[in-house]
Amino acid sequence: MKTLISQTLKFLFLIFAAVVLSKLIFTLLNPNLRALLSTEGNAASLLWGLKLDLSATAALSLLATLAYFAENFWSRRFPLTRIVLLACLFWAVGSTAVDAIYTQDVGRHITFELFTGADMEDGLIGTALSDYPAHSAIALLLLAVSAILCKRLALPGFSIHSSYAGLALFWVASIGLTVTAVRGGWMDVPQTPMSVYNIGSPEQAKLAWNAPYAMTYYLRKGSRKAARQLSAAPREEDLQRVRQWAAPRAPALDGLKPANIILVLLESWTAADLHSYAAEADAAPFFDSLRAGSFSTSSMYADAQRTVEGMFSVFCSFPNPIGTGVAGTQLQTLPYRCLPRLLQEAGWQTHFVQGSGKGIVGAFAQSLGFEHSYGKSDPGFEGPTNHWGYMDDGVYAFAQRTMQTLPFPFFMAINTNSTHDTFLPDEADYIYGKESPVAIRRAVTRHADGALERFIKAVREAAKEPTLVVLVADHTKTADGPGTTGKAIPFLMFSTDGSLPAQHRHVNASQRDIAPTIMEWLGGYVPWFTGKSLLNGGYDGKASFSQGSIVNWLEKDRMISFDSANEAAPAQCFNLDDAGLSQTRTACDAPDFRAMLEDALAYTRYTQDLLFSGKTAQYPFAPGEALRSDPVAPPVGSNRLAVR
Repeated sequence: MKTLISQTLKFLFLIFAAVVLSKLIFTLLNPNLRALLSTEGNAASLLWGLKLDLSATAALSLLATLAYFAENFWSRRFPLTRIVLLACLFWAVGSTAVDAIYTQDVGRHITFELFTGADMEDGLIGTALSDYPAHSAIALLLLAVSAILCKRLALPGFSIHSSYAGLALFWVASIGLTVTAVRGGWMDVPQTPMSVYNIGSPEQAKLAWNAPYAMTYYLRKGSRKAARQLSAAPREEDLQRVRQWAAPRAPALDGLKPANIILVLLESWTAADLHSYAAEADAAPFFDSLRAGSFSTSSMYADAQRTVEGMFSVFCSFPNPIGTGVAGTQLQTLPYRCLPRLLQEAGWQTHFVQGSGKGIVGAFAQSLGFEHSYGKSDPGFEGPTNHWGYMDDGVYAFAQRTMQTLPFPFFMAINTNSTHDTFLPDEADYIYGKESPVAIRRAVTRHADGALERFIKAVREAAKEPTLVVLVADHTKTADGPGTTGKAIPFLMFSTDGSLPAQHRHVNASQRDIAPTIMEWLGGYVPWFTGKSLLNGGYDGKASFSQGSIVNWLEKDRMISFDSANEAAPAQCFNLDDAGLSQTRTACDAPDFRAMLEDALAYTRYTQDLLFSGKTAQYPFAPGEALRSDPVAPPVGSNRLAVR
């Protein structure tokens, strides 16, 4: 018995050391988490997270102890204990390393994304090795040390016949303590990885997070149970408040203007890299010149940190579930009446093109209404590749060839790929050097801007029918950037028939405004789109995006942030600069801020409830309610339209 207990304690110590040490090392490698850790009071977050660290340790140690017992029970010839212990150590280190890379790249920890990497393995591994060499090297070193310790660990045998009563007591105690640790105690409902937000701060929760526990949890739960509603249930007055400014009217989906639509999702482009948004950068001179003669807004924000989240905002004009996305979760199977499906039903050919593997992005595109989806494994792609697939010239060329075969009208969405990576074909292409991630990102953006210029020129030359072109980023590459920088994205629209004015609306727009704008240009209207048409001269802009459980709501030159999972927590208020890229903290006692908070809370509660109940097409009506007319707003050319 003493031998069994002592070995169990050794397993606990080794696995706990692997869990905590790898967590600490990879936290220090992340500059954003390192900055959080150095802030007064945040170091205690690691101590708070020990609860989850111990949960993961207890579960893994029990497996090693079971293997040790089984090896002594059946045969000492097969090294079952070392194999299981090594697997536990590898899981502790490997899951932490993978989560650390994902967190630094995207800005949040892994949850349901475990189930969305199909057909992307090469890209994920390539990105880890090329973009995060320090993470990869340290992970391999920790795995090697784990293997050496596991091999050298003394595993003396013991007699299982020494005391049956003692063995029974040992296993009852071991299993009981493990269940208690995994459950998080018995004073409340069982804990989940999201219990980490009980620490009271989303930023501190990032430090307390335990990757082995979270990833094991979601693997056990399955992809269909990953999304969770964080916001409170809507109140009766919420619907009335939303309807007051939504001003819905009956759908208008018949007799749409026949026209081709090309929407390019500029992978990971950020407004902070463009001169027309931020004067210190000039990574996309062609886009800037095109924007000067196109329809645009002073700023636009992405309610997204991944491509699939940007797709949902853009195509469905609906907010993503707070802190996560629809794709790969139970929400993906719910009905959505999004722009691709509406156009398909109206006679448009709908196609989605991307240069990487189709994976979850291609499947999600088709679930939203794209009849055809193409990826790097489809015949016809050619040209330089990065770790993810074909670079932008190859993607655009494939899209052009496909468009030439399509009947009129068609709707094609293109997800670019060059800026999904840091690779460029020629070292000379790194025109800003390679001294910093920002310099590399801007060099890749400049390379992608050149491919975009060639594509737009080809589109203009080939356009025989009216064609609307929309350029917008799916999300940024700076998810944890200062202020609103991490969510500010480039956007423009133009039409080849000149029917869209070359004007800049001075509003903070949202990805959710794109689908309603396209619909109005076509002569239609969709009441369940939660954004507003930017062609409506009376619309002054309402944008929102979430970061963890925090929702940020923007109107005009102001922003208010609140915790959707804890509405009792004080909100924070900010003034924004003209480009919407920086913010200044201010008091929340102004009447405008109080009204903004009420709007934001009402919209968030109501839309999140519709999203999780599968009733997004009900927005913004109560069941069975009659539709009414919309007040007439001045056209875009009126004096109420601010032009920049």
